Amino acid sequence: MVADNAWKAGTTDSNDTAAGCTFSPSGACFTDRKLAAVRAYHEWMPVRQVDDHDLLRIWRNFQIGKLLDLTILDTRQYDRDVTDVNYNRVVNSVADFANRSIMGFAQEGWFTNTLSQSKDRGAVWRVVGQQVVFSQLNRSGFDLDAWDGYRANRGRILDHLYSNNISNTVILAGDSHANWVSDLAHPNDTTTYNPTTGEGAIGVEFAGTAVTSGSSFGSGITPAAADNSSRVLVDINTDLQWSEGSFRGFFTLTIDSKTLNATYYGMRNISFPNLDGFATANFTVINGENRLSRPVAGGAVKAGVLKSSVTQG
Repeated sequence: MVADNAWKAGTTDSNDTAAGCTFSPSGACFTDRKLAAVRAYHEWMPVRQVDDHDLLRIWRNFQIGKLLDLTILDTRQYDRDVTDVNYNRVVNSVADFANRSIMGFAQEGWFTNTLSQSKDRGAVWRVVGQQVVFSQLNRSGFDLDAWDGYRANRGRILDHLYSNNISNTVILAGDSHANWVSDLAHPNDTTTYNPTTGEGAIGVEFAGTAVTSGSSFGSGITPAAADNSSRVLVDINTDLQWSEGSFRGFFTLTIDSKTLNATYYGMRNISFPNLDGFATANFTVINGENRLSRPVAGGAVKAGVLKSSVTQG
């Protein structure tokens, strides 16, 4: 259980309050109501507390032998600069600002150091679990509540991977209520990165849909209608290799020292518990290649649209 005074014990002064605020170690102001929410989170969620002096911190790293490092980030709450949830339209004008961060500079420094340490210790894979789509995704505009609203921050992460030759990085994402699979590269870079072969990429991203929440393509959208939108999206987004926006479902990873495989599943019926699902697509990443293996998804998928012309298997 989290003690009543646990937060204040973690600040420089247990009476460090002003205008009804208690300050976190990062300088954020929290009301008693928010502090109660943080306490309830730690008491009821199956997540171990990382830092006794920073109750908001959930970012952490797990070393799974020499096979992989599983790095968990908080790109939703921790020290995140102002976002856009369809009302704050100023965000697009500041998305490239260097002093803007989706995770705060303390977490960002920890993250880049963790990536480097993972390489130095000889881990084969670096799997990064976080909340929002990392790759640039133009859908007649950008989702500024994802990494597209923090473009300089994304650039720093990519620069760190490239300049330090950190291979086998796999970023996981959710939140968008659709499925996306991309090579990782600087947005719109067709000089270093070849979207046909994948050469020049520095990793991959797998983003999944929600299990029951409606599609961001349109609630209840049919597979055919969603595929019409996906065909446009894979054409205009350089890194994007697969898009699927109709089926609700999930994806799994299978990892060994030679390959990482991601299998996406779609559910035909989400109105009650059932086993009426199917594998919509399967993707392979080979150790050291830093890209999706070609042909992407073996050249065929059961739902959604590949960047190539082969869409149905």
